[in-house]
Amino acid sequence: MPAHEYETRHDAGDTLSTHRHDGAYAALVLDGSYVEASADGPVECTPGTLVLHPRWHAHGNRFGGNGAKVINLDLGEVFPVGIGGLELRVLRVANLADASAVFARAHHHLDDLLRACVPADAPALHDWQPAFLHELQHGDLPVSVLARRAGVSLAHASRSFLRSHGMPPQLLRRELRCRQALAMLGGDAALAEVAAASGFSDQSHLNRTLRLATGATPRQLRHQIKCVQDRSVALRLQ
Repeated sequence: MPAHEYETRHDAGDTLSTHRHDGAYAALVLDGSYVEASADGPVECTPGTLVLHPRWHAHGNRFGGNGAKVINLDLGEVFPVGIGGLELRVLRVANLADASAVFARAHHHLDDLLRACVPADAPALHDWQPAFLHELQHGDLPVSVLARRAGVSLAHASRSFLRSHGMPPQLLRRELRCRQALAMLGGDAALAEVAAASGFSDQSHLNRTLRLATGATPRQLRHQIKCVQDRSVALRLQ
């Protein structure tokens, strides 16, 4: 499926609640500003920020006092060479006008554009949040216990994660585990092993959760991911 671009405009103070994109796409900020909140943490998006969203990425947006204008590039089913993977990437372009021209008229130069970018600064988190996030993903302690260990109230933890990550801790735990499962589906581990390693109680729990998040079963998702991997390899060999 060929890539195609589309522009979005947002008014000052607009918000978009957490939503999920089925397809991979790139977003280049042309004007204004916004904060994108997801399981990756808060991303400050200003003119020249280029965000590469993997398939099934869930995020919300808070737009600044001048709103924002963004040009988006739908990447179809296959990532261009050099993008790949299931992780969010946030970059800064060297020249906004040149980058905008690639998005609008020269999609075949996207690889060259990406090679000229530099990574954006990592999201700024409260000092207690990284350990909390690790335990959310890899442990089973109740959120109230994690908040107490972090030295914050449950209400404060919920408000903080809702603002920085777009969802409260319990939903964030599910999202982090879904991401781990999606990453493992690109390999050859049995689905029961994927479920156990990702923190799900059993394979049925994995199946229900991924169907709710993506609309597809783990087997269907594995097939889709492997197709993308195969096509990406074919592109690199061209």
